[in-house]
Amino acid sequence: MNEFQEYYYRHPYIKELDTVVLCCHACKDGYELVLKDTIFYPEGGGQPCDKGTIQGVEVIAVQREKERIVHITKQPFAPGENVHCEIDWEYRFDLMQNHTGEHIFSGVVKQLYGYSNVGFHMGEYICADFNGNLTEENIEEVERRVNQAIWANLCVQEILCSPSETAKYDYRSKISIEGTTRIISIDGYDMCACCGMHVKNTGEIGICKVINFEKSRNKTRVFLLSGRRAFAYLSHIHQENSSISKLLSAKPLEISTAVSHLQQRYVDVQKSYRTVAMEMMMKDVDQIPIQDAIIYTSVLADSEGMRAFCNRCIEMGISTVMVIAKTEVGYAYVIMSHTIDLLSIRAEFNAAIHAKGGGNHEMMQGSCTASPTEISIAFHAVTGISMHIVS
Repeated sequence: MNEFQEYYYRHPYIKELDTVVLCCHACKDGYELVLKDTIFYPEGGGQPCDKGTIQGVEVIAVQREKERIVHITKQPFAPGENVHCEIDWEYRFDLMQNHTGEHIFSGVVKQLYGYSNVGFHMGEYICADFNGNLTEENIEEVERRVNQAIWANLCVQEILCSPSETAKYDYRSKISIEGTTRIISIDGYDMCACCGMHVKNTGEIGICKVINFEKSRNKTRVFLLSGRRAFAYLSHIHQENSSISKLLSAKPLEISTAVSHLQQRYVDVQKSYRTVAMEMMMKDVDQIPIQDAIIYTSVLADSEGMRAFCNRCIEMGISTVMVIAKTEVGYAYVIMSHTIDLLSIRAEFNAAIHAKGGGNHEMMQGSCTASPTEISIAFHAVTGISMHIVS
């Protein structure tokens, strides 16, 4: 049997079919059912199998096993029984749109940059792996050309070739194929060996949108969406954009500028606050009684201000000074001492409070999520020194 003569290949837009059960037997996941004809596409070629029902019973999976198509259901059927099949057309058409969109994208990448699609997966997004480094500008140009092909409403042609005929065509293929080769051709854009389901004309795809891309060594992975799924994604983006636009009192196409201004204002406010905080810290120094070791806490201070405070205290004759400041994710600390070798205790102290930081024999600094009380207890545990709280 030639697999490319299956009913779903000959009639890719048929949504329902009446047929006959040839055989049915129990299996691990329920029952394996073989039909005389089927409109259900089996998993293969990177494309998931169709969803739908047989006589109202959900089809769990569809697989090709050698010369037959096996449907997995939870209920048995009698051999010879007449059954009505119905596929989830919205799901099938979504796969057709996205699969054909990926073909055009991969074909254009090959034409422009010479890179081959070496990996393909259809999940939440369509992932296509290319064996070369594509820049953002490269991908934008490919996307532009892909959508030109879509809007040109070109014919998507199926070509079936015997082994002796394949040499006539310059087509993409990841594997060596024995027997009949099925080539999907989109004139001027792509020719690729494929067993998946595709639209008749590129205009049915509607739109192709690159969502993201990643680089790893000498490969580029591109995440795509086409058709209805791309429209839904862009609609969601538009809704989010509109909400942010209202919050910022900015036009939709001016949001990035508004965010940049907002970010700069935030930076300016933070800078002003730190300046005030440092001035207050320096005023507090003069009122601190001379102690061997002190802890000073600040609501918001940068590392520069914390070190300046510690230096002033050391100059006044305080042996060990710890400043703790609140950050957005926890606490930062700066410790100075001329009586303790801080380098020798740094690793043990940071481990005790799960901190990240560095320093030398006389100063160390870091950040953690431990509370000021936990930081103080940990320092006492590794040094034996009791710190006097001065703020």
